[in-house]
Amino acid sequence: MEISVFRGSTVGYKNIIKACCSQDFSIYEEHKDYLVCVVADGHSMERFKYSHIGAKLACQAVLDISKKYSLDKDSDVFIDDLKNGEIQRQIKYIWRELVYNDFYKRNYRAYKIDYILYGTTLTFLIVLKEKIIFFNLGDGNVLMKLHDKYEFIFEDNNYKIVNSLAHENCQEKMQYKILDKYEYIRLVLFTDGFINCFNTYSELNLELDKTFELLNKNVFIKLELENSYKKHLNNLSRYGSYDDISVIFVENTCIKNGKE
Repeated sequence: MEISVFRGSTVGYKNIIKACCSQDFSIYEEHKDYLVCVVADGHSMERFKYSHIGAKLACQAVLDISKKYSLDKDSDVFIDDLKNGEIQRQIKYIWRELVYNDFYKRNYRAYKIDYILYGTTLTFLIVLKEKIIFFNLGDGNVLMKLHDKYEFIFEDNNYKIVNSLAHENCQEKMQYKILDKYEYIRLVLFTDGFINCFNTYSELNLELDKTFELLNKNVFIKLELENSYKKHLNNLSRYGSYDDISVIFVENTCIKNGKE
């Protein structure tokens, strides 16, 4: 699969001040015929003591589930299970199993587990040969460039109370979309700490286009971007959202390499 991926993350300014780690986690796995990208944003505040671990375990759950299906050969089974709610059920219960095991590694069995301690959002995308699958729970999102403009995949994901894997009814709040794969794609997957750094759509559009443009330059400029991007995200957080940032850029490389 001729796809290029670039991932960036940083600890938010508010957590640097508190000498805390990032509550975000992001990861991607690239295979011959499919790509999985995942970001999760553990909730802030002392109530969510292990949310940074919850975010990591949410990403692990997605990767574990994706490996159970033959996405490189027959993705229809995965898509059918997503449509009938089976994937959503697996995400909830595999995450809870991982959280359960982690909690009792840290605490005596006498303590009753409270999943809210690990509360997190979850956003992922899977690029297949002919389809792209998008999934979201919470205030993360995906931007896709279509017709020279970036469009949000999920339009109605902002709520007064952020949807969380820790909620008992989280399956009901999970969103997904399945789109045909375009010959040329630009996708940006992110936690809310990234999008909240920009005051206007124009600022955001400029930021994304500039990053993709640098990634398409020669290997030396791309390496320079990789080395400086964390500092850039630090500045975005400090003067923008103050929040942890996780972002993954995905682009189809076959067009730009002249292999239509």
